[in-house]
Amino acid sequence: MEQAKVYVSFFLDASRPNSDNTCLIKLNIYQKPHKKRYGTEFHCTKEDWVKLNSAKLRDDSLKELKKKLSALQSKVEEVIKTLNPFSFLAFEEEFFNGGASEKNRTQTRMLADWFNVAIKEFKANDQVGTAGTYQTTINSIASFKNNLQIQDITPAFLTSYEKHLLSENKSLTTINIYMRNLRAIINAAIKQKSLSKDNYPFAQYEIPTGQNVKKALKDFDINLLLQYKPEKDDHKKALDFWLFSYLCSGINFADIISLKPNNINGSYLIYHRQKTIRTKKKDLRPIKVGLNSRAIEILERWKTADANNPYLFPVLETGLAAKTIKNRCQRFIKWVNKRMYEICEALGIQQKTGTYAARHTFSTVLKRKGAPIAFIKDSLGHSSMLVTENYLGSFEDEVALEYANELTNFGTPKLKAV
Repeated sequence: MEQAKVYVSFFLDASRPNSDNTCLIKLNIYQKPHKKRYGTEFHCTKEDWVKLNSAKLRDDSLKELKKKLSALQSKVEEVIKTLNPFSFLAFEEEFFNGGASEKNRTQTRMLADWFNVAIKEFKANDQVGTAGTYQTTINSIASFKNNLQIQDITPAFLTSYEKHLLSENKSLTTINIYMRNLRAIINAAIKQKSLSKDNYPFAQYEIPTGQNVKKALKDFDINLLLQYKPEKDDHKKALDFWLFSYLCSGINFADIISLKPNNINGSYLIYHRQKTIRTKKKDLRPIKVGLNSRAIEILERWKTADANNPYLFPVLETGLAAKTIKNRCQRFIKWVNKRMYEICEALGIQQKTGTYAARHTFSTVLKRKGAPIAFIKDSLGHSSMLVTENYLGSFEDEVALEYANELTNFGTPKLKAV
């Protein structure tokens, strides 16, 4: 079947004129029934646009502009000829990103193109989760204002976008993630000299920080879980893995399922966080965890019996794609969370006890027992004390309430006889 013909033209975007009344000239590509528009480096007024497209053009500057547009159109059409079948994604890769080469990547000014390049790199680096958050971010931005260029991201835009997200009842945590992703894209554009440092929008805009949500369990509830003997096998397994996370410095479940036998060294568990391996090239310090008898017991009970499986626990096996590993991890977490909910319901524990609560509970329990924040930071594998302090927010809330209650706690006074 012969593919539909691809047409190339130009369009003056008069919806957002500049302060000098010039408007952006956009490249228009149409293949029935789809079309896409891309920003160019060229601008002109509405009046000049009419002249530019008239039969008799006398203005020398407009003649020069028309010549440049004609050259751009020829270049676009040459690229399109090489694409069989044609697709907008293939065109963008070849024309704007130069086949995704580092040298030509900065040619595009379109915000979506910058996000697409970042998403592609994250996927190539097996950072499937990060790629997903960047895709969600650009989808959200596009639903607010489409066809944005890098230079369109101003302090005023950021403020209006934040208000838009709040109107959609997005949490401060979600807004924080979207804005940090957008900031990373802007930083990349400045680094590649596609945007001037003078136009850095985040210098005049502060990214909102999500409020800490209490996730740590009370000592009494933790003790209930430690003493509980489930009758169901699936409850026993779920509780064991939750407790293993708690007992092993709040180890993340993505790290638990990625452990291998060589991560165990005598009475210690030594590992690198999967998140750190993917994002850091330097200072890859391992986390060293002392294994108590309960943690060793859990490890021995659930470790893989298959000699051909390189993983410590039989959740993963060799040869899996990054996306499959991500899906396996999410399914396993969901499986554990469901059974932990049932266990807590049976024990009368009202606090949420998802897998992430094990990590928060570990850090909070150590703080309650007087451990230095620096030690907790290293145990969690955090990059800064600030991140650790956010984890300990629930502990600070508890202390504030205890002190408040102490203001009236003097016992029953003994009355003296008169």
